[in-house]
Amino acid sequence: MCGFKMLLNKRVGKLKNDWLALLLPLFLFGCQQTTPPTSTEKQAIQTLAPIAQLHLEWADTAQERQMGLMNRTSLPENAGMVFVFEQTQPHCFWMKNTLIPLDIGFIDAQGRLVQIESMQAQTTDVHCPNQAIKYALETNQGWFDKHQITVGTQILNIPQ
Repeated sequence: MCGFKMLLNKRVGKLKNDWLALLLPLFLFGCQQTTPPTSTEKQAIQTLAPIAQLHLEWADTAQERQMGLMNRTSLPENAGMVFVFEQTQPHCFWMKNTLIPLDIGFIDAQGRLVQIESMQAQTTDVHCPNQAIKYALETNQGWFDKHQITVGTQILNIPQ
């Protein structure tokens, strides 16, 4: 059974391996879910070059976004939460009652990663993107660096 996948595409130009170019469309489009996942489902995000997988929870209601990852004592190494907003605007975050340090990636409506910030546990510092966003992705602190995911990375297959 195929789960919903969001892809981070870091590649610029032609894929190095022709066989990968032939198999990639089958992988990307062979098992797509037609409806967005529910917030209780854990979903996968995958990256190309280098390959990494991140299992996600979805926060797409006001109550889920308000709660986020608060009061959790741990987060598995390759796990995170995607915040989906109705309005594209500069949505801000803080870490009050969040017990673990996190990184946040701010994503615009076109699915481009526009900013990454590190956030310290249990602080009231406000973290705002420098432009309008539609999504935010919270992960364990250091995940973006570890997987060489940088600003400008295009994220594909985001539920609209």
